[in-house]
Amino acid sequence: MTVFLTILANGQNLKSVDYFTELGKSDLSKLWCADSIRVDENGEKTAFPEPLGYIGDNFQRFYIHFTSIEKSKEDPYIYKVIGKTKVKNNICCFTGTILLLQKRLYKKSESPNFKQGYVVCKVSLYEDSTQNSSGFINGLLTSNFCIDRKGELSYDALTISADSYSNNQCKATWTSYKTRKSKKCNWGDFRMPDSEELDGGSGIVVIYEKYKEFGWKTFIDADSSDENIAKKASEIEERKWWNE
Repeated sequence: MTVFLTILANGQNLKSVDYFTELGKSDLSKLWCADSIRVDENGEKTAFPEPLGYIGDNFQRFYIHFTSIEKSKEDPYIYKVIGKTKVKNNICCFTGTILLLQKRLYKKSESPNFKQGYVVCKVSLYEDSTQNSSGFINGLLTSNFCIDRKGELSYDALTISADSYSNNQCKATWTSYKTRKSKKCNWGDFRMPDSEELDGGSGIVVIYEKYKEFGWKTFIDADSSDENIAKKASEIEERKWWNE
C-alpha cells in the first residue's frame, strides 16, 4: 500500500510518496555543489547560487561554500564534504558529512516533463580546530530536486522566477570548540529559514537597515540607486572569498 505524506511547500499542501531506496542509487552532490543549475525546461542555465546565511541573535552574516562533495563508497546515503565558512573577516576550513534521512517524491509536479521531490539531510560540519574562532555545525538541510524524462536528477529551479523561491534550506547550530556555547546558524539558497526579523522582502531578500552593520552592508548597497556604490558593492558580493 502506498503511503502519502502531506506537507506545506510554496504555500500549498502537497502529497508526497517515499523515494528513499531509489535516491540511494543517485548521486545528489550536484544539489549542493555544481557550476550551474538548469532554470527552465529548455535547458537554460545560470550560475550555481551562493547561500545566504546568518549566525547568532544579531543575525551576523554567515558565509558558507562547499568546495567538494563526494558520495561515500561505503554508504550510498552519506556524502563527504569539504568547504569553508566566513564570519566577518574570519575564514575557517571545514570537513564533514551530509547524511540522507528522508527522500520523498511529490504526487503532482509543476511541470508534466518533470517529477519533483525533496530530501531531508543531517549536516555535520567540523571547522579546523587550529583556526581562530572555530567550532562545529549540526543541522537539518532540506533540498528540492527534479527528475526529467530521461531519469536525470538535478537541482530544482523550475519555479526560480516565483516570489519567495528558495532551495537548500538549512536550520543549524554552530558550537564553539573553546567555549562550547552554541548559536543559531541558518542558511539557504535565495532565501534563509526563520529570517522574518532579518529579511522584510516579499519576492526577494530585503535586509532591514538596522542589520546593515552586521555584515550586510555590501548586500544592501548592491541595490543602491547610486551606480558607483552599487557597482563597488556588487564586485565585493561576487568575489570568490573561499579562494582567498
